[in-house]
Amino acid sequence: MSAGQLWLFDPPRPLVERFGEDFFRALPEVPAVYLMCGANEGVLYVGKARNLRKRLSSYRVANPERLPRRIIRLLHQVRRIEWDQCRSEEAARHREELLICVLTPRFNAAGKVWPRRGLR
Repeated sequence: MSAGQLWLFDPPRPLVERFGEDFFRALPEVPAVYLMCGANEGVLYVGKARNLRKRLSSYRVANPERLPRRIIRLLHQVRRIEWDQCRSEEAARHREELLICVLTPRFNAAGKVWPRRGLR
């Protein structure tokens, strides 16, 4: 299907179809780390959010013009979303780093390393 033909159809909404609109409305507006899990694969992706509701709501529509193909493939495979609330965005960033190192999720960039602020 060409890009011009995509305008004839609404973009897919796999997470809304799976979890419903109420799921997104019920999410807390707090810093958190979230884990997107597959049916049999376990954790597919680990991410952090300053505002969990806003961040996960950005995944509601799998728009191929806005999101990379890798993320669209991820959204179609997600069967469960879990999260850990954190006391701050900095705590969420550290937790995300740890979880990526330990779990090595398939959809996180390989060898993803963030520079430490203030450390040399």
